[in-house]
Amino acid sequence: MAVERKYWFKAKESGLGWSLPLTWQGWVVYAAMFAGVGYALAFGANVGVKILGVWGSVLACLPVCWLFGEPLSGKRSPPR
Repeated sequence: MAVERKYWFKAKESGLGWSLPLTWQGWVVYAAMFAGVGYALAFGANVGVKILGVWGSVLACLPVCWLFGEPLSGKRSPPR
């Protein structure tokens, strides 16, 4: 019996990446990422620490989106 996989994040229609979360788990991941960004910006000792905190939060979110998000189709936006 095949189990249907429920994705946490929907792939974007055009471009590369994921859009808004589809499940509560996805919203928790996004909330944790934004909390990390906010914490880094509010309490970072200097600009370098703030940048490192923001990049760290975003890079920690990417593997979760990759594992639990819809596969990226690789569609490109139409040229303007």
